[in-house]
Amino acid sequence: MQPLAIVLLASAVLVGSTARAHHSSSGFDTNKTITVKGTVTRYEWSNPHVYIYVQQLTDAGKVEWEVEGAPPSILRRWGWSQVTLHTGDSVTVTGSPSRNSGNRGLLPTTLARGDTPLFDRKGEVTQLAKVDPAPAVGSKGLEGTWVTLLALPVLEKLDDDPTKLPLTPAGAAALKRFDEKTMHPGARCVAMPAPMLMITPDLKHIARGEGVILIGGEFDGAQRTIHMNVTTHEGATVSTQGHSIGRWDGQSLVIDTTQFATHSIGNGYGVPSSAQKHLVERLTPSANGTSLIYHFELTDPQFLSAPVQGDVRWEFRPSEKYAPLKCNLENARRYLKD
Repeated sequence: MQPLAIVLLASAVLVGSTARAHHSSSGFDTNKTITVKGTVTRYEWSNPHVYIYVQQLTDAGKVEWEVEGAPPSILRRWGWSQVTLHTGDSVTVTGSPSRNSGNRGLLPTTLARGDTPLFDRKGEVTQLAKVDPAPAVGSKGLEGTWVTLLALPVLEKLDDDPTKLPLTPAGAAALKRFDEKTMHPGARCVAMPAPMLMITPDLKHIARGEGVILIGGEFDGAQRTIHMNVTTHEGATVSTQGHSIGRWDGQSLVIDTTQFATHSIGNGYGVPSSAQKHLVERLTPSANGTSLIYHFELTDPQFLSAPVQGDVRWEFRPSEKYAPLKCNLENARRYLKD
């Protein structure tokens, strides 16, 4: 399962940013690079991973490779869609092969259809950190579709190298014993909780309901409910995204969330969260409503010895189609065989 995620290998940082949110690249030999030229036999546009099956003709006969792509939400930032590739297309893929040679798995660094480049990990940081020009009119009251820009300093700490987090002895011990093949909640299609949900470089959608504000993210297809007419968390149901209370501070939406369910990577990749997890967030729009700053402060005294803070920029893009996909359990577990 390539988080948040996502799954990106332009640098060690990007192994985390959108790959590790679902799983790391440990199943692939990143010290080796091979090139496969062949024909697409199947193109699976599914969450959490897009898979491309490529048949290669070798001296020993036909060989089918399983190319593990990023999540649909990340590839959409490259302009991909469910019709980008078709059965019979001629493609060239360069990447790292699976450590288990019997799997014929391949983690791509470049992919081209004929002479047309479709993907290059070297440009991934730039691609996810930019956005098309702003619309003439911004959002009113935060509603609409937003593009979350890649924020490397935040993702480095939470996703790529959680040893940089202020960990308690219990947090450090939990990180040391974390085993993604047996402990990763993504293999059960359990979504990432906030703040990871909010900082993943995908599309977000904000809508208003009766007494609530709904915030969704394409990466996991998860949705949060922010209660605007509630003043206490008492009696609230424990859940992956917790119980959120919102209030307006001028134009900013301030969100206070507790009642998080325990999560094996709820405070960072390999760093669990406890029932003591507490998250305070602020969404502050620009004067014209075409962008906003998402700020968070995360505390969890069981696993974090100090608060963790971060800021990420969201850009309003109403022309983008928000299209989250439900997690496919068979797809999510496929990486376990690597």
